[in-house]
Amino acid sequence: MITTPRFRLFNKTDDSSELKITSDQLQTSKNVLISEALSLIGTTESRSVEALRNDLSSVREAVAKSLRTIEKIANDLEREKIKVEEAKFESIVEISKRTVVASLRRESSIELPSPVSYGEATRFKQRLEAITNRFREVSASHNRVFNVFIKKYAGKLKGEFETLSSLSKEVNSILAEFDNKQRPFLYCTERLNMLSDRINSIDLDEKRIEHTRKEVIQLEKRLQESSNRMLTVENSAEFHEGARIGREIKQVEHEEVEAQKQLLDLFSPISRAFTKYSYGITKQTSERLKVLEVEPWNIFSETEITPYLDILTEIQKALSNEKIRLKDATKVERHIDNLIKTLPDFKNKFETRHHYLKTLYQTREAKFGSSHLELKEEIKNTTQDIGDQKIRLHQLEKQIEEKRLQHNRLRNESEDYLSKIFGKKYELAA
Repeated sequence: MITTPRFRLFNKTDDSSELKITSDQLQTSKNVLISEALSLIGTTESRSVEALRNDLSSVREAVAKSLRTIEKIANDLEREKIKVEEAKFESIVEISKRTVVASLRRESSIELPSPVSYGEATRFKQRLEAITNRFREVSASHNRVFNVFIKKYAGKLKGEFETLSSLSKEVNSILAEFDNKQRPFLYCTERLNMLSDRINSIDLDEKRIEHTRKEVIQLEKRLQESSNRMLTVENSAEFHEGARIGREIKQVEHEEVEAQKQLLDLFSPISRAFTKYSYGITKQTSERLKVLEVEPWNIFSETEITPYLDILTEIQKALSNEKIRLKDATKVERHIDNLIKTLPDFKNKFETRHHYLKTLYQTREAKFGSSHLELKEEIKNTTQDIGDQKIRLHQLEKQIEEKRLQHNRLRNESEDYLSKIFGKKYELAA
């Protein structure tokens, strides 16, 4: 049986020497840049990987030697004529022998990854575990054949299997020790990178804050200019004349609303007559009847109101000859008669009012245009923009405050890990 060599990733002498070198490097500066700290960690990690490669290379040589021995045993076993006392077992033993030989050759000929990197070292570990497990399965599956018919080779194979198993455990131990030693390096590197990202993010936010502040200043300047122009406009004689016209427009518009209410009140008493008259009439008459009932002022927008007066006359006749029966028919007839007489006057007033409104609108537009309204809208929009930018500024300031807290935490954690790794307490410089 091959004696299993022992391999250690680091010994005390190596640890002290490596830490002393990196510690001396750190002592050359009062502060260390993040990039310098990452470079030191990278250098130390490279040395660790080199030590790992050296240790595992020795193990790989031992594994390769054991596999060559197993391959030789497989060749010898293939040539060996196994004696079986009972003929009925000959075929079974021969099949088992061929299976064992094929398995031994297959596994012993598998290429072993060279542990030149951590990834390849992991692949080497996995490959060795797979080979060991397969040999264990072969041994268990053909245990009777090994113990009864090929005892000559069983001991040799068992010794090599145990050697490979021991080497596999050694590889696991080496990698576990490596992972344990590397963990602080990984954590420190992760935090240093996060710290670097956070610093870049803070710098970007500071630029955004500066840009936003300048934007607010520009907007406030624009608002002041617009407000000054507005003050000039509002103090001008033209503006006061425009304001007077505006008040006149509102007054005429109010008169129009009151006239519409008056019309509704005039048509309200004959609504029941409209309802009874609506049965059996044409679509056009029905539409006109609806206008009279709901929005009677709209009849004045048409060229002639005669069609509407004719409808009122027809309703009046229907009441008179009792085609339409109402409790107060006579009163409704008189009311309709009064409407027929007054509607032309309403039309004249409506047209006069609308013509006057049109003149007022045109005068205001011609003399004063929309400069005041445009200024008013501009001031409103600029004020809104200033408010939005100030909200954004507040959010950025709050955001950068949170990032600075994260920066301080990451910096402290990074310095703690660097202290544990290199045995020296120092400060990180941005």
